[in-house]
Amino acid sequence: MAFQVTEVQRFLKGADYPMDGKALAELAKKNGAGDDLVEALKNLPEVDGPNAVMKYLKGELGGPTPGGAPSKERHYKEVERPAFQVNEVQRYLKGADYPMDGKALAELAKKNGAGDDLVDALKNLPKVDGPNAVMKQLKAHLGGPPG
Repeated sequence: MAFQVTEVQRFLKGADYPMDGKALAELAKKNGAGDDLVEALKNLPEVDGPNAVMKYLKGELGGPTPGGAPSKERHYKEVERPAFQVNEVQRYLKGADYPMDGKALAELAKKNGAGDDLVDALKNLPKVDGPNAVMKQLKAHLGGPPG
């Protein structure tokens, strides 16, 4: 059986080292560990900390993370085009001195290197009192795939 390091450490939460294998196994069981880990821990000699536990379990470490690997494919909500990411908008509005109107926001964004789509979207905004108000005005365009 292969164990993940983070999984082992989670089940050994509250360990008061030095501890022997029997005490570690009891603690892991109390913390909800499966029988495989409990059995593997039972045979350990007295250890002085989590690194020593990992050293003894090294041949049994690895394998898939519980719950499976997260999907590499990202899903984005459908938004009106053009679409912008919040952190992207905020980056281009760095240095804003609110309250500001759309024209001033557009000029600042352009100065900070924003693309024409964002500059055009900002240009028509009413006067806003801060970054949250900008995001509220651009709500229909926030999200979607970056770029």
